[in-house]
Amino acid sequence: MTHFYRFCQAFDAISSGDFLLMKAYRPSGKEGMLPIEWTKAMEVIPQDPPWPHCKVLRAPLYPAAYEQEYNMFRLKPGTAIPDFYGTGERLLVSERARAVLETCDDFEHEYIETEIQNENRQRINEQAYYLLSVRRYLRIEALGEKLNTSLITFSADAYEEDYLPVLQNQPELMEKVAQLPLWRHRLNESVVYMNERVLTTLRDAGLTGLSEYSSRMGEPGETIAYFG
Repeated sequence: MTHFYRFCQAFDAISSGDFLLMKAYRPSGKEGMLPIEWTKAMEVIPQDPPWPHCKVLRAPLYPAAYEQEYNMFRLKPGTAIPDFYGTGERLLVSERARAVLETCDDFEHEYIETEIQNENRQRINEQAYYLLSVRRYLRIEALGEKLNTSLITFSADAYEEDYLPVLQNQPELMEKVAQLPLWRHRLNESVVYMNERVLTTLRDAGLTGLSEYSSRMGEPGETIAYFG
C-alpha cells in the first residue's frame, strides 16, 4: 500500500525539555481562534476526474491582526533551535527549511517571517524563521469505517479515526493523497501530512526537528510517524 507521513509535535508535559514552548501571543493583541469567515473562504480546487470521497481545498491567507504571532521558548544553553517545530495551526520553520520545502511543493503556502523569543520577549533566533500556513486542505468524508491501527506508528486522534480509515480502504484515493507534498485535513489543523519525497528531501538536507516517534504517543521533541 502507498504511504505518507504525519508531522505532529510530541510536547513535553512536565516542562523539562531542552526547547520548550512557554507561550504564544499576537503583537496585535488579537486573541482566540481565526474568525469563521476565514474558514468559510476556503475554496474548492476541482479535480478531474473527481476524487472519491474527498475534496481538495485552498485556504485563504491569514487575516490582518492574526498573521503575526511570536512564540516564546525556554531554551537550555547550548541547545540549537530546530528547523521544524509544530505550533498548532502553523509550523515554525527556519530559512533553510523554507528553501527546501519550496523546491518540493509549488502550492501557494504562506510563510510569514517571525521571531523566536525567550520568556522576556527577546529575539533568540539568528537565522530567519517563518510561520508556515499549509494552505492545501483535504475534506475527506467520514464513512463510519474502523481504523486499522496495525498499519500506523502513532496514536490517532479522534478526527483521524474518522478520515484515515477511508484512505486505508480506498486505494484509488490513497494513491492520490500519497502524492501530495504537504496537506492538512479540514477538521484537524494541528496535524500536517507529507509524502515520502518531501521527508526524504528534508532529511537529506540535514534539517532538524524531524525525529521519528519512538512510541505511539511520541516522546518530547519527536514529530514524524508513518501512515500506510
